[in-house]
Amino acid sequence: MEYSEKTIEMAQLIAENCTSCKRCMKDCLFLQRYCQDPQKLFQQFLKEDLEPIVPYSCMLCGRCSVVCPLQLKLDEAFLAMRRDLIKEGLPLKELKSVVLHQKLSTSKLFTAVNRGEKK
Repeated sequence: MEYSEKTIEMAQLIAENCTSCKRCMKDCLFLQRYCQDPQKLFQQFLKEDLEPIVPYSCMLCGRCSVVCPLQLKLDEAFLAMRRDLIKEGLPLKELKSVVLHQKLSTSKLFTAVNRGEKK
């Protein structure tokens, strides 16, 4: 997988500056599931890449950045990885249900919200 220079720079910033305090992991089920240490996760990404499901599993809530004493932007790095994966044409088969959900949730057939439309 070819990641953009911007994505690599973001990952390097985290891998080089994270102090492994793990404050970001306290309330993050994603980080708890996919790593023992966010610094090591980004070092792994730089050395050997990550499974595509990893960046897609981040909820992009930004809590990690808020609690990080260095305000490292893990969520933005995972979003950049996702963008690069999409550019490479690597949507995940695990995400097909999400696409279906998005289509159905905006369908008039399944939407119960009254938008005040005149009939």
